[in-house]
Amino acid sequence: MVKVVKEGFLNQEIRDTKTSRSFPEDQYERILSSVEEAPIHILEKDSDEDLDRHIAHGLPDYHFEQDARTGRNPRCKLWCPDFDHSVDLYNTDERIAIEIEKSQRKRVSDDVLKFIRGGKTHENNRKKIEFGCLVVPVNWGSGNNDLFNEAMNCMRFIRSVLHVEDIAVIGYRIPSE
Repeated sequence: MVKVVKEGFLNQEIRDTKTSRSFPEDQYERILSSVEEAPIHILEKDSDEDLDRHIAHGLPDYHFEQDARTGRNPRCKLWCPDFDHSVDLYNTDERIAIEIEKSQRKRVSDDVLKFIRGGKTHENNRKKIEFGCLVVPVNWGSGNNDLFNEAMNCMRFIRSVLHVEDIAVIGYRIPSE
């Protein structure tokens, strides 16, 4: 099973304000369980399976970007036709977007930017993204780069422009080779 070693929240650890709602606990527990229930071999480089698909399978009420039936799921492309960006998983009712990263440091800031954009974009008088969740490795590459700390630092730096209620960060460990 995938080992989650760090957990963090924008509201609990970074923001000073009490006006934003906290990440829905029941949804967070479901996401966390889906990550933890993934078999460890999914994280191996030569695995035929991937973490995104496993998490999506555990969250059937979330739209999955890589929907096998339709290719890229248009329900995860929140800014079409103006922007072709999408989120990995999206719950329309709860307005929760999930981004899952496996290696690239630059992607973490891109993911946070998607959450910001979703917090500024409205549909039916609600923000398209009210809550974001990042699932990131705490160690990758030869330097054991920590994307969890990168995500938390990114949020600290831009906390005044984060137009979402809360962001959860789940840090998992990639097994050493």
